[in-house]
Amino acid sequence: MRKLYMIISLAAILTLSTKTQAQFYDGFTGTGNIGGTCADATCNNNGWYTHSNSKPATIDILSGSLNYTGLAASTGNRVYISGNTLELTRDVNAAVTGLTTVGYYSALIKVVDTTNLSATGFDYFMSLGATTGQSLTSMFARLGIKSSNNKTNFRFGLLNNSGGTAYTEYATDLVFGTTYLVVVKFDMTSKAASLWVNPSTLGGAEPSGSITNTSSTTAPAAIASVVIRNGYNSTNLGGTPKAEIDEIRAGATFAAVTPAFAGINSISKANVSVYPNPAKDMLFVRNAEGANRIEISNIIGTKVVSQKLDNNGQIDVANLKKGIYFISLYSDNEIITTIKFIKE
Repeated sequence: MRKLYMIISLAAILTLSTKTQAQFYDGFTGTGNIGGTCADATCNNNGWYTHSNSKPATIDILSGSLNYTGLAASTGNRVYISGNTLELTRDVNAAVTGLTTVGYYSALIKVVDTTNLSATGFDYFMSLGATTGQSLTSMFARLGIKSSNNKTNFRFGLLNNSGGTAYTEYATDLVFGTTYLVVVKFDMTSKAASLWVNPSTLGGAEPSGSITNTSSTTAPAAIASVVIRNGYNSTNLGGTPKAEIDEIRAGATFAAVTPAFAGINSISKANVSVYPNPAKDMLFVRNAEGANRIEISNIIGTKVVSQKLDNNGQIDVANLKKGIYFISLYSDNEIITTIKFIKE
């Protein structure tokens, strides 16, 4: 009986683990490129297919990862879409399985500059696909982009499917050269797409702060792939961005595509804690033997504090604005753990 109970318990744990993991993940551990030239009938490489028929080509892999404080540690490298008018049909997709009624995808995105961006309308550069492989033509849950604030910043937008009347704008000016965590959801039943940028919580239920688009009444046939697109919209005189993209996930839940860094939810394992939390003026770190330096980052990943950790574990946070922050503890250059705290 005891052995049977242990087997059942293990099965339950494995089932729970499977449900919380992404059905698709690519940290781009390969080198060279994704997609294919198709000139020699080779249209796939590193798990991605080229599906642009007018000028099939590849998307480059760059050395090194993008990182986002609070998200599970990045692996491998990153990819680069050029926003170059001579390379605008470099469109690729990777197969996704196991998504039926609802699908999510997430990515780390760093837009480099205004190259190729329209100031008047959105053009999309990531989406889900209804099929996979070389003949993909149906793209939905479209993540769009345009420049804003007289080209000083940019904004994301969302379209649920082709045929939609207009993008829904994520009404926040975003900063070039900054890495953002972007999450997109599509509901096959309601035909609604939702978008989060730097969501307030990771690894759990959907947080607030999203926008939704339902402008198209057409539903795709299936959720079969995740897509990276390099294109141009002649109406808007602009197109997809010059951008780096990394840590792409697709899954059936918000938690599956936003896995939290282990240190945030396992403080007891690391035996490190911070208090008080929320903090107003002073923050104290305890049980941090071996740590000699700390860094504090805000919710969008910008480092706001970097200093030595004294023997008292005392940190002055009085000048920080109210909000959510992540404190990372280091032993020399090696990170020990990262813990979330709230500044009130």
